[in-house]
Amino acid sequence: MTTPDWNAVLDDLASAGWTARVVPAARVDEVRGRVAGALASGELPGPTADHLEDEVAFTWPTGVTEPRSVVVGATTRPLTRAKLTINGETREAVVPPHYAGYRTVPDGLAAAVGAALAPSGASAARFEPPLKTLAACAGLAGYGRNNIAYVQGLGSYLMLAAAVTDAPPPEDAVWGEPRQLDRCERCSACLRACPTGAIRADRFLLQTDRCLTGLNEAEAPFPGWVDPAWHHCAVGCLRCQQACPENAFVDLVVSPAEVFDDAETAAILAATPAGELGAATRDKLSRCGLDYSLTLIARNLRALLDV
Repeated sequence: MTTPDWNAVLDDLASAGWTARVVPAARVDEVRGRVAGALASGELPGPTADHLEDEVAFTWPTGVTEPRSVVVGATTRPLTRAKLTINGETREAVVPPHYAGYRTVPDGLAAAVGAALAPSGASAARFEPPLKTLAACAGLAGYGRNNIAYVQGLGSYLMLAAAVTDAPPPEDAVWGEPRQLDRCERCSACLRACPTGAIRADRFLLQTDRCLTGLNEAEAPFPGWVDPAWHHCAVGCLRCQQACPENAFVDLVVSPAEVFDDAETAAILAATPAGELGAATRDKLSRCGLDYSLTLIARNLRALLDV
């Protein structure tokens, strides 16, 4: 195995649509430690803590026998839409960037890294550590006041992914303290836009038990204090990102809407298992991000559409 030209590798990744950084694999222990520290602080509510515990429990993939470098990347993602038909009337539901393809798009980074490293004899595999922390420490991303990751040129309309490889890391790999965007020091747009008050001026960490995204990604029933008028997406929330000046000059791609007829819509709202849906319906659900969780999506759509 030869040492790769990492600048050329990053150029290849950019051609494949990925903005990326490379760090030594040993740095991953620091990422684990940072997340473990947040857990130990006791400031995070149960569902968030459970999610982070799962992230901390990551293991190296079996496809790489000697992890030496980690590539963390970001790629722009579109807003997707579903046109649902109820008694002949069409109703539209939007899905924020990140949900459509969230299971499969990260495979694209691993494949692109593997192809770029092939001449050097190195291999690569998809890897799932705490991505926001990794991206922030690697200098790829900065945190907004809303705790969302922002990447230069992409804003927050993106998906993060990582791949591990047995290629030696670059000697000049960037690593440092996660940073909050400079603009956040003088801006409170997201704080004012958040419908639930989850973004606060007196703390950096999001109050995740009040975050609409956290609530509609969780199995628990919506709390009684949630105003039905706050629901505006099939899953997730767009309010803080839409209000953020960092996204003002980012071109948000909007995908063509996927159209579901009365029968398909009824099946979706009834949380019909994927195996009982037709292949065409499953493909449309995947393209617009409604395959995130059929049970949660059905619950959220019923609330969003008031049906």
